[in-house]
Amino acid sequence: MEKIDQQCYWCGKKATTREHVPPRCLFPTDKDVGEHFNQSFRSELITVPSCDEHNSLKSGEDEYLMACLTARVGNNLIAYAHTQTKLRRSLRLHRNLLEIEKNLNIIINEREVPVSIINLDVPRLSYSFEAIARALFFHEYRAQHKGKCVVASDMFLSPDASAAGSNQFIRNGIRMFEKEQGYWNTPIQGKNPMVFTYQFSPLDGFGSQTLALKFYEQTNVYVCMADMIRLKPYEKEFDVASKIFGLRK
Repeated sequence: MEKIDQQCYWCGKKATTREHVPPRCLFPTDKDVGEHFNQSFRSELITVPSCDEHNSLKSGEDEYLMACLTARVGNNLIAYAHTQTKLRRSLRLHRNLLEIEKNLNIIINEREVPVSIINLDVPRLSYSFEAIARALFFHEYRAQHKGKCVVASDMFLSPDASAAGSNQFIRNGIRMFEKEQGYWNTPIQGKNPMVFTYQFSPLDGFGSQTLALKFYEQTNVYVCMADMIRLKPYEKEFDVASKIFGLRK
């Protein structure tokens, strides 16, 4: 076994297990959705070596990520089926898994659909997306990402009127990433595209790159993975962006 396969994808400590990327709980089991979809969604899942801290000890974070992603309005039928099976079981076991602000009904395709408004823990979600990005970096390049990450997604937009400035900053960042992604000319990867795909940008002039994550065909997340040695002159600006995007309180 190569030495790199004995090191945690994130911290480089001795690996004690393997981490699924993204977490396996995002992929529905045949038992839950097999009768509706004529395929398995848990085939050829990516794994990377991990220490306990960055795998088994963050199982609660994985469950929270699954709940936030699958319950999001607008995702595909796989996500909806997941909410009716795996997520329902999780909510029965962990009643405080999601912080529900209020329940209401909305109209979709002339049908009234009950939905819940959820207060998202943005730093917590950002940590999960960063973990996925670092693990995919390890899978792709056989090395730990030594720099910093900033996560951007419209999931992080706040309904609070006082957050108009930071919301606009997030929207501008996402539009920039979306525009650039059209010129990447790199492969879109993922063996279960109805659940998850990813795409790395080419390296830029500073040795940094962006990773585009897509969940359930509709939810997009961008992770800017920066080489802080080469970006040292811009570290303060990078940290300001981190705060605005919600990575830090």
